[in-house]
Amino acid sequence: MTAPSGLSLSEQLARYWALARYEDLPPDVVRAAKRFLLDTLAAGVAGGRTAVVESVVQAMAAGGSGPGDIVLWGRADTLPPAAAALANGTAAHALELDDFGGCGHSGAVVIPAVCAMAQRLASSGRDVIVAIAAGYDLAGRVLAGSGGYRPHNERGWHSTGTCGSFGAAAAAAKLLGADAGEFTNALGIAGTFTGGTWAFLADGALVKRFHPGKAAETGVSAALLARAGLTGPAHVLDAPWGGFYPTYAPGAATPQQAVAGLGREFHILHSGIKPYACCRTIHSAIDAVLRIVPRRGSAQVRAMIVHGNAQTQRQFSRLEVRNLLEAQFSMPYCLAVAAQSGRATLDQFEPLRIDEAEVRRLMAATEIRADRVLGPADYPSLEVVFDDGSSEWLDVPFAKGAPEAPVSDAELHDKATKLLAPVLGAQATSWLIASIASLESLADVSLLLRQVAVPGLRQARPERSGDAGATR
Repeated sequence: MTAPSGLSLSEQLARYWALARYEDLPPDVVRAAKRFLLDTLAAGVAGGRTAVVESVVQAMAAGGSGPGDIVLWGRADTLPPAAAALANGTAAHALELDDFGGCGHSGAVVIPAVCAMAQRLASSGRDVIVAIAAGYDLAGRVLAGSGGYRPHNERGWHSTGTCGSFGAAAAAAKLLGADAGEFTNALGIAGTFTGGTWAFLADGALVKRFHPGKAAETGVSAALLARAGLTGPAHVLDAPWGGFYPTYAPGAATPQQAVAGLGREFHILHSGIKPYACCRTIHSAIDAVLRIVPRRGSAQVRAMIVHGNAQTQRQFSRLEVRNLLEAQFSMPYCLAVAAQSGRATLDQFEPLRIDEAEVRRLMAATEIRADRVLGPADYPSLEVVFDDGSSEWLDVPFAKGAPEAPVSDAELHDKATKLLAPVLGAQATSWLIASIASLESLADVSLLLRQVAVPGLRQARPERSGDAGATR
């Protein structure tokens, strides 16, 4: 589908997605939407019991949001749609297990918005799939038009927040049945009130967990406001003064990338699923550890040298680890537990293993060097030096979980089961996985979405500020 000439970027995006149907989606897009729904719900149900989500829920209640009727993942509470999207988006990102790519963490932004509106509207499974595809596509396209992940984030913006709001607005607008004009207004409203910066790096404020939820809330509110008649700027992306690209990405924006291949290239296919419970930038080095070290054992490791750039060194060289988030963004900790245990799943971070002698030794033996120039798609490489003086150096361009090296359905189901079953129980978990696998056959997804609530279960995991953030 080709948009008429003379339309703004957001009008072109809205024209396509307002008319898109389930039948227009390629099979791999449908499959991806279902996989990301399962992955995000699993991460959110597990994360719903964290203290950062408790803070959000308490604040919404104190602010008079009211109980509403939208379930909160892994909890007993309910909230109105926008507030529920805020809480569930925070939950999805709370344990650093949500997907990556797209706008940074597209699932934690788009899926909460979709679930909130789909439960309220009793949407069909096919409508949910299209809304997920629309949200991922818009979120990824807006970031692509800003110049890409690294240029946008290195400027100080947290792209999950800044670009994610557009994706959430698109997903919610699609479920609301918005026409092209309303869809354009939803994008315009979201874009005039979107944000998120990396200031949390200075003191590790917990707001890092909250950014996806805020973007989801902004998107839901924008779509509802557009539906109610509020107008937003049609040139929200490309207005010369005040447009998103001139304001948020001056000198770096590539605006036409926002619409390149529209309707032929679906950005949901650019996102990936995390196999490890830590920052995605660390995953390539973890893959390298898991390929190199087991052949000789961690006891033979003399040094682990990460070859990256100044950004790698600045963000991941943390040796003092006091809590979950600091561990998840410490290259020495992540590589140490992976080398010693042969995995980097959530059990290696909860509880922390910082007091174990071998973990401390391996952390002290880890060095991060700023000796590489990393391109937009590059990740740090790893050199392992053994006690006999020999060494192995490995560069993993596509870490496990990337679209080029995807986790299998069996691996995804295993991850989801380990996250869901302790909260929902084995029977409900199996039912949920099976229901999502046949999502396109459901006339009403409300029953499915209500199954991720757990009556009587609230906060379980404490987490304090003082956490250190990092990329993605």
